[in-house]
Amino acid sequence: MIRVLHIIDKLSVDGSGIHGIARALEWWASRIDPKQVSFRILSLRGREEEAAGFFEKRGIDLRFVKLGKFDLRTVPVLCREALAYQADVLHLHGYASTNFGRIASRIISRPNVVHEHVVFPSQPIYQEWADSLLSGITDSSLAISPAVAQFMVEERRVPARGLETFFYGIPFDEFSAPSPEEIAAARREAGVPAGAKVIVTAGRLAPQKGLGTLVEAFARIAASRDDVSLVIVGEGPERSTVEKAATEAGLSDRVHLVGFQKDVRPWIAMGNLFVIPSFYEGGPITLFEAMRLSRAIVSTPVGLVPQAIRNGENGLLVEPGEVDSLAQAMVSVLADPERQKTLGQQAFVDSNEWDVRGAVDRLTRFYRNLIGKW
Repeated sequence: MIRVLHIIDKLSVDGSGIHGIARALEWWASRIDPKQVSFRILSLRGREEEAAGFFEKRGIDLRFVKLGKFDLRTVPVLCREALAYQADVLHLHGYASTNFGRIASRIISRPNVVHEHVVFPSQPIYQEWADSLLSGITDSSLAISPAVAQFMVEERRVPARGLETFFYGIPFDEFSAPSPEEIAAARREAGVPAGAKVIVTAGRLAPQKGLGTLVEAFARIAASRDDVSLVIVGEGPERSTVEKAATEAGLSDRVHLVGFQKDVRPWIAMGNLFVIPSFYEGGPITLFEAMRLSRAIVSTPVGLVPQAIRNGENGLLVEPGEVDSLAQAMVSVLADPERQKTLGQQAFVDSNEWDVRGAVDRLTRFYRNLIGKW
């Protein structure tokens, strides 16, 4: 059996409770064959109660340490944790984890995996230095998409050898469509008028998510249609900015910010249209949830999106920041119920390619090959 220690900077961000990468770790741990691979997760932020409860409820081995992201004492702590677990592989997620984890892996003679989940438009100068210094002790690496793989080679100095693209997969085996009652309850909670068409977006409210572009594009639609509402699911530092933009556009009664929702299914399903207006992404989980719920999708071609969405076949693609293009794409779907249905049906069919069970099988082979080469 291969024992893998997943080291991650943190399990939540901006009020999310548990972020997408942490959710993926739970999906893998719950489905991987325990006779072949065992997981332990080590978070460097310190105990996060909601995330801890999430993992502990599912019987997943989770530990916490609390040291600063520049604290060199992290290295001996990771060495002790890895040796105590008898880890065969150190699988690393996040800046601090990949920095200290690569050093620790060398000290204890275990292979490491640097795993990147998103393209950042810029990196802190300290991380550029760290990646340059640690490039030579990077044993293998995983990128969520080809765009992220390019970012890892060009910006994070990860060697192209041993780099693979790997999407974490979506647990469609536990994903079911919400009931009409659940959808109706979500509409009532959001305050969406009966009979209104709904545009939905879901994710962390952060600058890279392009919510300003979305609100501006929605304002152009709302100027000529009074039967459309915008629902924004999620929390984050941009909430007040989005609220201000909606108020200034005179749309505070038609732009509904509903906060973080543990179960996004009824919120996505209430929409006639699901939109991802981001400037950059990794592999947005909500994209695949929307596909599984047969939603018509309009998205920017960022991160893994171009591998999942074929423009005009199972969704529409528009360039980031282009308000006119986004508004036109949304209107074209809202005005054509048959096109909306066709795009959604094809998205559902294509969602099967992204199931987590295939990802778990591939991850098992990846670990086996890594150990075999070490």
